[in-house]
Amino acid sequence: MMKLLTLLLSGVLFFSTTISLAQEIDYSEIDLHARQAPKKFHQDLDKLIKYLIKPANNDYERVRSFYSWIAENIAYDIQLFRNYRPSSYQPLSPTDVLKQRKAVCQGYAELLQEMCRQVGIKSYVVGGYSKGFGYVPKAKFTVADHAWNVISIEGNWYLIDVTWGSGGINEKMKFVKQFNELYFLTDPKVFVLNHLPLAPMWQLLDCPVPMKAYAQGEKQIKEYLNQNVGRCANYSKQIEEFEQKPNEEQVFFAAKMAYEFNPDNPVVLARAYMDEANQLMSSIPRQLSSRESIIEATNTQETALNYLQKAQELVKKVKDKSADHEKKLISNNISTSEQNLKGLRNAIK
Repeated sequence: MMKLLTLLLSGVLFFSTTISLAQEIDYSEIDLHARQAPKKFHQDLDKLIKYLIKPANNDYERVRSFYSWIAENIAYDIQLFRNYRPSSYQPLSPTDVLKQRKAVCQGYAELLQEMCRQVGIKSYVVGGYSKGFGYVPKAKFTVADHAWNVISIEGNWYLIDVTWGSGGINEKMKFVKQFNELYFLTDPKVFVLNHLPLAPMWQLLDCPVPMKAYAQGEKQIKEYLNQNVGRCANYSKQIEEFEQKPNEEQVFFAAKMAYEFNPDNPVVLARAYMDEANQLMSSIPRQLSSRESIIEATNTQETALNYLQKAQELVKKVKDKSADHEKKLISNNISTSEQNLKGLRNAIK
């Protein structure tokens, strides 16, 4: 999934009191410490983390140190952005991002998440629809094009986009490094003006902004927020329900929520079905020594095929070329699954 980067911003955004505690912290010394990290630590994640958190007194300052270092030291990969192909794109690991010192936003977000994980701070990488470089006003959002982080500090959820915090792409398609703290613990009502997550719970708004209002523009978003205060479900309950599920069920939970939220993008749910099918097929033993084991494998294969067929029906709804890779992959997997199922049924006879 390719990630787009915002143009450099010149305006000032004002945060609400919902993150006043975090705003009361003076981060200037933390930022300076992060920027002075010795180069000998830059490619050693463990040593870099230990250095960055050394002066921090709380998790807010730890995350800020990570944010500042990543924003100052990782560049946006313009070449990958321009040459992106779904079939060939391989996300970089956090270690690879450190080595290459450049990434698209998935790499930025996963590096921040890994840093948080190593110091016991809960973080998720969230995919969604952005209004960054290449955004066309009022166009339909059919493909997720960006990724960022949600983190939990002292029981509260916060939004961070370290990619947009690092700079932007100018009109000449060049990356311009410019530290931007606006996307550090951003007020959700500000963040949603140009970031809309696939699953609405990650808006961190009790009344999540619908896709229609988001697509129409900033005026409509603000009007919706003003009209719907206090009349919707609590997002924290949805996140709690999500976190209580086993990891393999979390993907379906979020994917189904994403599809219900925006039916114009069925690919996210199709991928979830395909991933589940592949996991089921890989769980079937190569050697089946009894009739009972063959029957069990047959049932598993039938379930996997059912998931693949559901995925195929979903991607058929995509009329442009954006899902061509998924369509081909699902079709190939269905053929393999049908062949395996035929062999298993013959073995039962």
